[in-house]
Amino acid sequence: MTSVVVGQVLRALPLGRTLWVRGLGRSMWPLLRSGDSVQVLRCTAEAVAPGDLAVLLRADGGLTAHLVTGTSPVRTASFLGLEDPAAELLGRVVRVRTRGLEVPLPVLARPLLRAAQRLGTTAFRSPVLRGARRLAREWGTSSWTRPGRARWLGALTVRPLRPGEEESLLVFAGHHQPQAAAELGPGLARGAGLVVGAFDARGRLRGFTSAEAGSERVRWLVVAPVARRLGVGGALLGGLAREARTRGWAVLRAPPSLVDSRLSRLLRAQGFREVASGEAGRYWELPLKDEPPPLHRSEG
Repeated sequence: MTSVVVGQVLRALPLGRTLWVRGLGRSMWPLLRSGDSVQVLRCTAEAVAPGDLAVLLRADGGLTAHLVTGTSPVRTASFLGLEDPAAELLGRVVRVRTRGLEVPLPVLARPLLRAAQRLGTTAFRSPVLRGARRLAREWGTSSWTRPGRARWLGALTVRPLRPGEEESLLVFAGHHQPQAAAELGPGLARGAGLVVGAFDARGRLRGFTSAEAGSERVRWLVVAPVARRLGVGGALLGGLAREARTRGWAVLRAPPSLVDSRLSRLLRAQGFREVASGEAGRYWELPLKDEPPPLHRSEG
């Protein structure tokens, strides 16, 4: 079920009843990972207090699980202290399934969770710690660490997503690109579009790209940090083009919203050409069908 459907099911649940819900996203990392499940106790706003993990129904119909920071009215925020807009409270989390364990969240845990959030907020807002995290990310994806990362990942396999792998894709996207997870969910449920993934030697997803059927637009190109600078992005685009060609697509397009300077070089290397359009502005296009040879005018 999509997040919108789950939200409506939870909203219709009688007070005092519980429902297990699987979440996608990283706004509560490291307390919750993308793909973890939470047991939600249906309750009113009067039953929650600061430190509770509350489940909210957003204006777009989706669900959010964030920590309560205040009451009257209820206020919530992510682990790093980013406050939420007003939303309807549906319940609070009483148990969590994570990393193969089932962990209860009793009311006695409220001070601990609130303290953890304050610590995370302080670390997020500290210029020194933010600079240290940025340097660590840059080092982790640099050319210096590339040989070690390549050996650890092993041979990468690029192929279309197989039936039954949709859940792994959504969990991966939820951690690395939550917006992609929200968009991909309904499409996967309908069996629409095309998704190609990059899998390491252990069969774990390390990147993916997707395209819309009909418009032939490349929608997402996401590579895990551990697999960057290893040629995964180019391999994914190449795999997407091959699969689209076998399905009879005439072209692949990369809209302006997807393209930046770094991706432009990658698209050019894969054979995409830059096209100017009065309506859409600059975009990139890869013809997938053989084009007729140019006509030469005979002389004489």
